[in-house]
Amino acid sequence: MRTKQFTFKSLFLEAIPYDDSEIMLSKIEIPIIQRDYAQGRVNTETARIRSRFLEAIYSALASGKRITLDFVYGDISKKQENKKDVYVLTPLDGQQRLTTLFLLHWYAAKKECISEQDHEFLERFTYTTRYSSRDFCRELVKFSPDFSNSKLSLSILDQAWYQYEWKNDSTILSMLVMIDSIHEKFKGFDNLWDSLVVKENVMFYFLPISDMGLTDELYIKMNSRGKPLTPFEHFKAEFVEIIKQHSEELAKEISHKFDIEWTDMLFPFRCENSIVDDEFMRYFQYISDILSYKMSTDPISDEFEVAESLYSSSDKSARSNIEYLVKSFDCWCGFDIENFFSSFFSAKKYEYGKVTLYQDALNLFRECCDSYGEYIGKNRKFPLGQSLILYSIVTYLQNTETISAEDFKQRVRVIRNLVVNSSDEIREDRMKQLLSEAESIMITGKILASEQGVLGFNAMQKDEERDKVVWLSSNPNLKEVLYRLEDHVLLKGCISVVGLDNIDNFRKFEMLFDSCPFDVIHRVLLSFGDYSQFVSWRYQMGASTNPSAWEGLFHPSRLRQGFEKTKSVLNNLLSLIDESVSSETLEQIVSRYLDDPGTPFDWRYYFIKYGHMRNANYGMYFWRNHKETQNKSYEILMMNTEKSISGKNWNVFLYTLYHLPEFAGKLTLLDYAYQGERLRINNSSIRIDCFNDKFVVTNIETDESEDYQVEQLNGIDLEDRVEKGRQIVEKYI
Repeated sequence: MRTKQFTFKSLFLEAIPYDDSEIMLSKIEIPIIQRDYAQGRVNTETARIRSRFLEAIYSALASGKRITLDFVYGDISKKQENKKDVYVLTPLDGQQRLTTLFLLHWYAAKKECISEQDHEFLERFTYTTRYSSRDFCRELVKFSPDFSNSKLSLSILDQAWYQYEWKNDSTILSMLVMIDSIHEKFKGFDNLWDSLVVKENVMFYFLPISDMGLTDELYIKMNSRGKPLTPFEHFKAEFVEIIKQHSEELAKEISHKFDIEWTDMLFPFRCENSIVDDEFMRYFQYISDILSYKMSTDPISDEFEVAESLYSSSDKSARSNIEYLVKSFDCWCGFDIENFFSSFFSAKKYEYGKVTLYQDALNLFRECCDSYGEYIGKNRKFPLGQSLILYSIVTYLQNTETISAEDFKQRVRVIRNLVVNSSDEIREDRMKQLLSEAESIMITGKILASEQGVLGFNAMQKDEERDKVVWLSSNPNLKEVLYRLEDHVLLKGCISVVGLDNIDNFRKFEMLFDSCPFDVIHRVLLSFGDYSQFVSWRYQMGASTNPSAWEGLFHPSRLRQGFEKTKSVLNNLLSLIDESVSSETLEQIVSRYLDDPGTPFDWRYYFIKYGHMRNANYGMYFWRNHKETQNKSYEILMMNTEKSISGKNWNVFLYTLYHLPEFAGKLTLLDYAYQGERLRINNSSIRIDCFNDKFVVTNIETDESEDYQVEQLNGIDLEDRVEKGRQIVEKYI
């Protein structure tokens, strides 16, 4: 490609390569198919971009340095005017920059009273998007405003040649905003014309469209989108200028990568407008945030500030940061990224030789390019956990010469296990340590122990991962058996509830939870023992329909008491089942338990027998005597929420009585508050309550009450209190 640097003025005065010859440009026309001038739009994002763009030019001119505004692409056509051949440039890419430069040169010419002959070239820039835009540009070149005004637009709007209907031309309105912004920025700048025209400190590359091999059809498609202004074109120019602080060659190399290698790599992930600007900026932000975390500095959201903070000469780590950024883009080039992810990862269940991510989208790189830095409410669309896994993958891709594909699969599995099981530990303030631990695992395979007071991944999960390394060294033939268990959706890498010592139960766990409904498993586990866990002031069990309740039980936590009890009960059950396990076989176990005359009428008996007691959405229950963990009473509230006792809660026995089919429409049970709401018999003043050893029936009109004792021995019911409650309700109905 034949590229050459130009200033806005020299574009009209110097020979331009065209086909096999050189021509002199006569005119620049923004065609009717182009979008309106957008750098003057009145919105927050455009105002930020406008400010940064003008600041970049101002800083370069003030310091006497040259700034290059990247490529301008365009089609040059030959036309006849006054029986003469003229050559007209129709910009394909660069309309916004050319228009701003036109306005900046107009401002300098008028402010410094440059002769008409010297600024004649401004007449050769025009818009044909609308007649109004064309006429405005023509009149503007002739006009000299009053520079004592704070807003030059007011002088323009006050002219007789400014037509009222131009208020509907968005290009003109944007130009007026830009003129005011230029005046605000450059009103105190001396010798602006000299810096722009004589010293040629603002330049750009120009490339004729014919040299790019583009067709008219593609031109039409690219310019008919009306795409919104993005910061990318401004960012790229400013970023390349920052890199020049270190090396002209490095800046040229990175500029080339912007336009060729990185664009080609990102092109398959382009968004609906068929450009990769947003995808590039999101991944750039991701890598920059990684660098910030590693340097113990807060990430910066503004990409221009990021560029200045991390990559300019003002930062002593800038050169190494630039090298890491380049490697982090380069490592994705030259191979099929989609195939890479589908080869190493599976979506939601175990696949041989792969690592399950528990999500439909496997391509984390694409996910990062699509949504990094965006939020749904307060939640990141690309969470920190995914950032850590992607960082591990980037680390591998940068070190494929020393890390084999097999080592990568094993090590990224360990990192996956740690990430999924460290939800409480993964926070921004810990990212430096988390990144360090992930990098160590990927590079060396070693799981670092956190120094005292330094918090990394979940300590219990790290212990488990170290135990697995030792276990696999003794059981290499069982690697996939372990991995299959790890990948189960209820375990997600943490197999402590089964345990490495219970090899025979690995496969049985999967068969049990993949073959049988949660409710049946819940019942049969209770028949083996109390497998609940104590959480602060409430108890957790499995839920009939909610997998998250089981996930919580199967992942040890210092916030929970009773994990070993859960593990023991589960393994006792697993040891008794085989590959033929089914709902029917489990129901038989439950039936034998309920039919056994020796089965006590303790709380477990009721939970197993009466399905409505198992309706807690999150498997959470509150025992009024919860501080007496050895002997649970019968005063039990079934919680409708996970963490609150102040919402909808019901006494499990009254709730069960209310739902008995023979009482349909005859009872009312309001939502419980903390102290509980009593069961009401409709069309009466009768209220029924259930306590540890009795039912109490109250007539609220007379305030009289009657107790119905439940026969007990050593605090355990000797009769089915639900049956007793049924008889009481029938009596009063």
